[in-house]
Amino acid sequence: MTYSYRDATTVVGPLAPVPLPGSFDLCADHALSVTVPVGWQLVRLVTEFEPVAPSTDDLTALAEAIREASKKDVPPPKPARREVYRPAMDVNRAPRPRPKFSVVEGGKMDDQEWPKHDDRQSATPDLSAVPEPDGDLS
Repeated sequence: MTYSYRDATTVVGPLAPVPLPGSFDLCADHALSVTVPVGWQLVRLVTEFEPVAPSTDDLTALAEAIREASKKDVPPPKPARREVYRPAMDVNRAPRPRPKFSVVEGGKMDDQEWPKHDDRQSATPDLSAVPEPDGDLS
């Protein structure tokens, strides 16, 4: 199978005698069931070649290739070499305490007392309306 983006065409045909960049060898089932994107054209080249049954020569060549590959000395695997950037952690030190929050019961403000975000005023409430405390606080 080969394809061309410029022509929006896919061609499915017999196996190529030499490997070509951008081409894929498909088995018979996949060659018959391949689909293309919408808008693309699929061209099937139908040939009258009969599939050849595997011969004893093919099996012998495969067995010899496996035998040769098994004779090669394989170097032992090397451990991965990488640097780890982690801060050293003192396992003897107690973990940092988590902050504790508590709910404070308090006065409830009406919606009218909250500053409006639409107003282009400061977000701090106007404290001029707060009455002075009675008596001496010292």
